Amino acid sequence: MVVQQCDELQMQGIDRVSSTQMGQQIGVPAHTVRKDINCLGEVGDNGSGYDVVKLKKHLEQALGFDEIRNACIVGLGRLGSALMDYEKFLISGFSVVAGFDSSVNRIETIQTRIPVYPAYDMEEVIRREKIELALLAVPAPVAQVTAELLGASGIKGIVNFAPVVIKVSADVQVRNMNVVNELRVLSSLMTLAN
Repeated sequence: MVVQQCDELQMQGIDRVSSTQMGQQIGVPAHTVRKDINCLGEVGDNGSGYDVVKLKKHLEQALGFDEIRNACIVGLGRLGSALMDYEKFLISGFSVVAGFDSSVNRIETIQTRIPVYPAYDMEEVIRREKIELALLAVPAPVAQVTAELLGASGIKGIVNFAPVVIKVSADVQVRNMNVVNELRVLSSLMTLAN
């Protein structure tokens, strides 16, 4: 989030930013911003804020955002197809280089600039294209098996949009995204705020 904030500050022509300013933008206290940044190593001058360019470069290197990582989308239904059309992946450091679906009919008819393949080609394409990340947008009944296949194919990180929690080997990082749960969190926060 701070890296994105640095991008916005650079576009506005702002050279320096304080932890207080950053904290206000992202909704956390200034001391939390300072502590989190310092966990990644020293950057900036105490008391005079952070040089925006230097801070962004430091965070990108510390978090591995300074290299482009190849990704794929598995499941090309409505959500998967929408993700294929998302233009901000590349400018965020991610290159979607393949899409996969179990329906050959869908693969033949989908309109996209990204190469698409049948699901049975996943392992070969993932290895050949050196794909590290996968966005999983398959139906719940096949999510676990698909995630296991992705892990066995060399995928190191999965963003799971299927409405089920998946578990894979410890060497694969998983983020289970549940839209209904996120709406519930927002709804409860709204109720508690009243």
